[in-house]
Amino acid sequence: MKWYIFFFFLISSSIYGQNYQIDYKFSIIDTKDEYGIIGFSITRMITNQIESLTFGRNIDTIAIFETGKEPHVQESTDFVAIQYKTFIDGKRYSRTIFPKYNLMDEDYSVMWEINDSTKNILGFKCQQATGNYRGRNYTAYFTSDIPIQSGPHTFDNLPGLVLEVYSDDKVVKFKAIEVKETTEKIRNPYLFENKEFISWRDFMISYKEYFNKMINYKPEEDIIIIVPNRSIEVYFSD
Repeated sequence: MKWYIFFFFLISSSIYGQNYQIDYKFSIIDTKDEYGIIGFSITRMITNQIESLTFGRNIDTIAIFETGKEPHVQESTDFVAIQYKTFIDGKRYSRTIFPKYNLMDEDYSVMWEINDSTKNILGFKCQQATGNYRGRNYTAYFTSDIPIQSGPHTFDNLPGLVLEVYSDDKVVKFKAIEVKETTEKIRNPYLFENKEFISWRDFMISYKEYFNKMINYKPEEDIIIIVPNRSIEVYFSD
């Protein structure tokens, strides 16, 4: 019996101690009014069972939409760190638009309902889950073949790695395009910046004040200022 326990421990340690790199193709296309947002990028997540560090890189894009406005043009960028999560503490860290504050979000978890539907993604059998997160309904596909409760942005807390997630309104989409093991280390870069941390609630209060100020700002020149009231999260209604 002791031998079996030791053998199981070795398997568990190899799984949970291993770091994985997952590249997702990400898009957000919210064009129903002038307060939405458009973006196309590669999201690279380094993760294990304890923590994750995510980088983002914009990709060259020219997108024309049915609204009849000018095409959306986006130039590629290098990878930059955009988020760190620690699953033990349930905290998510990222930068904000405010130069003095970084975000420390302690209330981001999605309450998932796991369904019987399955699909294959990159050779992994994935199971479906659905949930609501800050104004949008989402469908996710996770694989228990990699039993790490991690995923892009805030979409974790499932019994396996999330390889695809999209909002039911088709605005937000993440889909894995590569999964591999990596020796890259994970650390929280936001702990080394000389900034205070702000909660999600306080960030929303400050952002709404900023939003109202900017949409009422009347520049002297013929300049259009566009400030979104939603991204992956719906910050607030009009």
